[in-house]
Amino acid sequence: MVSDGSALLKISLPEGVVGSDVKVTREAVDVTANFKQSGEVLVGLIDGLSIGPNVVTVLAKGGVAKATLVNHDKNGPIISGPHQMPWACETERLMLRDGTSFGKAIDENCNAPTRTTYVYRTTSGEWKNLAAPFAIPADMSTTTSLNGNTVNYIVRVETGTLNRGIYQIAMLYDPNTEPQIAPGAAYKGWNGKAMYIFGGGVGSGYRQGFRLGTNVDVIASGPFGDEHEKLSRGFALLTSTLNLFQNNGSDVLSAETASMVKERFIKTYGEPIYVMGWGGSGGAMQQHLIANNYPGILDGIVPSGSFPDTHTTLPSDVDCSLMHRAFDNGNEVWTDEEKTAASGWNTWETCPQWESIYSPTWVVATATNIPETNYGSGLLYDFNTCPLSMPPGTAYDPITNPSGARCDLYSGIKNLLGIDPLTGFPARAYDNEGLQYGLGAYRNGKISAEKFVELNELAGGYTVDGALQAGRTQGSYVALNAMYEFGRVNEGGNLGGIPIIDTRTDPGKGAQVHDSLRSITMRERLVRSNGSAANQVMLKADGTPPVPGSAQSPANLDKIALLAMDQWLSSVKADKRSYASAMEKVVSNKPAGLSDGCYLNTGEVILESFDASNNGRCGTLMPVYSNPRIVAGAPLTDDVLKCQLKAIQAGDYPGMALDLFTRLRAVFPNGVCDFSKPGIGVKPLKGTYLEFGVNGLGTAEVLK
Repeated sequence: MVSDGSALLKISLPEGVVGSDVKVTREAVDVTANFKQSGEVLVGLIDGLSIGPNVVTVLAKGGVAKATLVNHDKNGPIISGPHQMPWACETERLMLRDGTSFGKAIDENCNAPTRTTYVYRTTSGEWKNLAAPFAIPADMSTTTSLNGNTVNYIVRVETGTLNRGIYQIAMLYDPNTEPQIAPGAAYKGWNGKAMYIFGGGVGSGYRQGFRLGTNVDVIASGPFGDEHEKLSRGFALLTSTLNLFQNNGSDVLSAETASMVKERFIKTYGEPIYVMGWGGSGGAMQQHLIANNYPGILDGIVPSGSFPDTHTTLPSDVDCSLMHRAFDNGNEVWTDEEKTAASGWNTWETCPQWESIYSPTWVVATATNIPETNYGSGLLYDFNTCPLSMPPGTAYDPITNPSGARCDLYSGIKNLLGIDPLTGFPARAYDNEGLQYGLGAYRNGKISAEKFVELNELAGGYTVDGALQAGRTQGSYVALNAMYEFGRVNEGGNLGGIPIIDTRTDPGKGAQVHDSLRSITMRERLVRSNGSAANQVMLKADGTPPVPGSAQSPANLDKIALLAMDQWLSSVKADKRSYASAMEKVVSNKPAGLSDGCYLNTGEVILESFDASNNGRCGTLMPVYSNPRIVAGAPLTDDVLKCQLKAIQAGDYPGMALDLFTRLRAVFPNGVCDFSKPGIGVKPLKGTYLEFGVNGLGTAEVLK
């Protein structure tokens, strides 16, 4: 995918041909002077590309080769479909490390002039601004890159705009001693490798955003972490506000943006050895989805606190509000232990935690008005259905603005799902028809028959606007078909050819929306789709606070995963042998000793495979729990958005009194879920590199 009027080309020279034999033209323009020979290839930047097809011709010793470059506008779209509107520009809210604002947007696409700033790491571990003429301060520290060079710890930060988002690129670079920035330059600090940082949360969009990566900027010195481990080793860090999923929950827009920022990096700095994906929560969703649906953007991924995707995560989470209502409004009195058993989480308190941020927010179409959550150091999270920065009066209201922008996650990706002809609104996939909440807990004797029946009588569902209703919710067939065919449900069929290191911290019995079952779910899908999950490694750290006064300390899984993934990807890239499959190559190059394991605060590492049965010491110390859908009978793959139904039979509820069964049957007049059958709408992924909106909303074709 080519954008912004230029492309870096590599031309392989046939035997007997040297650079001086070659002529390169862009349409009728001679661009040969742009190319320099490097070994057996010519590398050069071709600019001046017009929007649309551009023919590049290479002539050498009577031979002719042609390539057509399809150039796209720097503002997009390329694959994500029509621009989401309205769109709030937020360039002025991004504060750079020199204390100034990034600047005012200069057009409707929220562009601002590109800025280059420098920061340095002090000997006491702080980040400080380094201003021209870049005199070396007394508290400057040094660092040794993975390439073996020891350099002043100075980071060059490029901030610019692409695809209506704000991107940043950061890497070790000393303006006093390094060569001029250019593809192929002999950099001293950059180790030749890049990492793409994806941020968490999931929001409906309608905004540019002003936060990047996991914190306030790509340097990430806020309370959620510090990128010192990566920058000090010479990795280049790339990210955009549109790769922070709380700013926009479209994984296709994220993929498109990542491709454009990566392209910008290559054209400016040079081609990296590899690009490693990195990020947690919503950042993990993006990595899994991008690597599966748009392979090649990322060479390996390190998801933390992970989920396989967004839209198989959503149902069990917004179920929390339905179950909570039932617990609070019935005649039965529920203990926390019973609520935990019915919901499946490690503790019932995980449901209130979901409700504090995303349940039922993810399915609510109207705007909320909650103050931004301030985590300190300028780190602000907007957990509203529609962002506070959205222009006033533009959000949907069923009475005052029925044609306004709807704020639920489904509406945020209407390009990908289409319009439901029954409602005229963006199609929604949420469905709980036939779902028997608490079924597993009832069968295991954890809750009584009365409580099981009453829970299902009172759970209800959601209206098309996300309000609570007494009846169950039926998902749109338009949305269900699109979810599977176009890749929002991530079955992992294209993930077998890349290394995956999945990390998380075990919460014990503390409330935690990042439950470890999600890693098992991804593994189950990998095995089903690829026959093996040998390319996926899970690392889990003890989340119990260390004993005061002891030598205990939490394991640094970030550092462990970073170094292991670097070794893994470096080996894969250096391996020129032939293999029967990409997975075979990846597994063959897995570092010795890298395997599933749990890391205790005592320093002990237990190397054992993780599974949902909680076998072994790791399973005992850091068990995997469940969720409302799994308790209701869904498979561990947790990818059934709408179940097929079967007639409800009294024989399936041995010992249940007739009056209770009669009440239960009234809840499910069309039948109950038959999870022995595939979900409704399930079909194979249409293809990779799908382009949306070519033939209308909710349509997709393979990019040409």
